[in-house]
Amino acid sequence: MGYADSLSQEIANGITLVKSNDLISSKYSATLTEDKIMIIALSKIEINANDKDYPLVAKLYPGELKRIVSDSAHIYRDLKKMAKSIVGHTMFLEDGKGNFKAMSIVPSAEYIDGVFTIKFNPDLKNHILGLEKNFTPLEKRVLIEVKSNASFRLYELLKKEAYKIPNEEGAYTEVTYDISELRFIIGLANSDNDKVKTALGQSGKHVDWDYIYSLLDKKDRKYEKWSDFRLKVIQPAQKELEEKANIRFEFETSKKGRSTGIIKFRIFRNAPVLAPDDEKLNLINFSTSTDRQMEIPYDVNPEFYMEYVDHNHLTKDDIDLLVNKAGGDFDKVRRAIEMADSRIDRISNYMGWIIRCIEEEYKEVAVIDGSAEEASRIDEIQDYLDTNREEIAIKVWKRIKEKEDFYEFEEYLKMSGVQLETLEITYTPEELAKAYTDFRTKGVFNL
Repeated sequence: MGYADSLSQEIANGITLVKSNDLISSKYSATLTEDKIMIIALSKIEINANDKDYPLVAKLYPGELKRIVSDSAHIYRDLKKMAKSIVGHTMFLEDGKGNFKAMSIVPSAEYIDGVFTIKFNPDLKNHILGLEKNFTPLEKRVLIEVKSNASFRLYELLKKEAYKIPNEEGAYTEVTYDISELRFIIGLANSDNDKVKTALGQSGKHVDWDYIYSLLDKKDRKYEKWSDFRLKVIQPAQKELEEKANIRFEFETSKKGRSTGIIKFRIFRNAPVLAPDDEKLNLINFSTSTDRQMEIPYDVNPEFYMEYVDHNHLTKDDIDLLVNKAGGDFDKVRRAIEMADSRIDRISNYMGWIIRCIEEEYKEVAVIDGSAEEASRIDEIQDYLDTNREEIAIKVWKRIKEKEDFYEFEEYLKMSGVQLETLEITYTPEELAKAYTDFRTKGVFNL
């Protein structure tokens, strides 16, 4: 089987994704999570071949994404935030002749009733469909498995040059980049910045990337020092690609003026050190299948939703979350809700209590056969909780602040213009713990 036939078979099997070389070299800002969602979405483009103006649309479901972009507890909150964030990104496409085009990658994204729908800019059609030249086949497995945005983008960028490697042992090809330009390509410099857009619009055939980079504020630049860039970006990507990809690279640098400004990559063929992860390969095959069976719990048991949506203000997303927490066991969720209902006057956070009930597999400790001893024990426990409520709340809040992911709550507060210290002065530990639980379960909180 020749290369062309082999490539066609890989594309048909959903193993390979094809992108134009101009698209691969484009400048845009995106998180690794957003990049991975884009890969799955591009693999599922729904296109009406008879209508050239038909939009590039992809529909994705939480079950297809949760194992690679989020944990199941946060999938709905994360997808809603994702729908908002990916719409704001601008892509700069160049043709190598001094011409470039700036455009929104995703003009529209929405999350409705468990379906995440992405509509791509129709101008991307010529860069992903029906390509006959100037394109690169990319292994979706590699793009899904990598752990850093730099590895993701460098794989695309260097794979684009790999066809030039001579067919002999130890052979390689080389490609050179201006380091400032490379920062924009791999997302370490914010190309969504208005100053960047204006400066690029005024640039001629030769773009001064050092000048463009200098326009950015500190918050829009990552790893400014070359030593940090090399240690925290280039070298980790070098190691990860050697482990996972069918290419590897070596690099060397040279100066522009007094600073390190040029990087030369030497690209080799590679046999990955680590075997592909079977679960992720299965996920890739699933995400590109045509049947698109929804994995959200609603399809399995809609009657359950009819019964419990709006029960004590539970929403559809709440039920989705509870069923996922219970591993799809609707009876376990029902028992937890009934247990919560039986003590609702003693629960300050209804949804949070149900989640803990499911996760920690609470057992019902109600009075058994009218046992006075059991009833007395429950009363004693409740009296202790009521008497030591403040002390317990202080300990709970302290444990919450020691959680590894507590920084996400602090970042959310900062984005809302609120300092944690101010909240701790204003509110009780019990109120703060409830706010944190609301944030974790619903993505918002009210104080």
